[in-house]
Amino acid sequence: MHAPEKAADELRRAMTKLGLHGAMIGSNICGRNLDDPRFEPLWATAAELDALMVVHPGNVAGADRLRAYYLTNLIGNPLDTSIAAACLIFGGVLARHPKLNFMMVHGGGFIPYQGGRWVHGWQVRPEPKVHLKESPEKYLDRFLYDTILHSKPSLEFLVRTAGAARVFLGSDYPYDMGTMECVRQVRALAIAPADRDMILGGHAATILNRKRQPAAVK
Repeated sequence: MHAPEKAADELRRAMTKLGLHGAMIGSNICGRNLDDPRFEPLWATAAELDALMVVHPGNVAGADRLRAYYLTNLIGNPLDTSIAAACLIFGGVLARHPKLNFMMVHGGGFIPYQGGRWVHGWQVRPEPKVHLKESPEKYLDRFLYDTILHSKPSLEFLVRTAGAARVFLGSDYPYDMGTMECVRQVRALAIAPADRDMILGGHAATILNRKRQPAAVK
């Protein structure tokens, strides 16, 4: 990511020669937000290849105030995920690349729960309109999420508001906040059986069964 053109080339190699379906990146790159213009070659390539880009937080904002109580993870990780998503929207990245797919881990930070605040802010303030000339509402529907919320009511809210088609099973393995109860947690939700099955494996099957034949490695 420090050399975006090379990152774009590596994404193309991974998908066309190695048979992968996307990549995982950080929520910021050495403090640079994901709408930084230098990352544009990667976004263009990801959109062209229909890559699934997973955004995982790291180097989180406000770390100097989050040293105690493990707040760098408890608050910092979902915070930085939210910053990444906001920059992708308000920086115009999603508007420029209608086919870009981003999965925001840990249930999306506070994206699904405070999206209305972003929409309202765009309506009443000039700053969110600098690069985004239309409401952010439709771009909020572009994100995918995982199930790592550690709360049944929160996960049910996410599935109900975002739709099961945008929620993927996650475990957070092998991190120390990971859970081996992720399947049981989904099975315990008060959701339709078809939605449950989609989250538990239907999504993954669709992605992994895409007919991409890797080219011969030269």
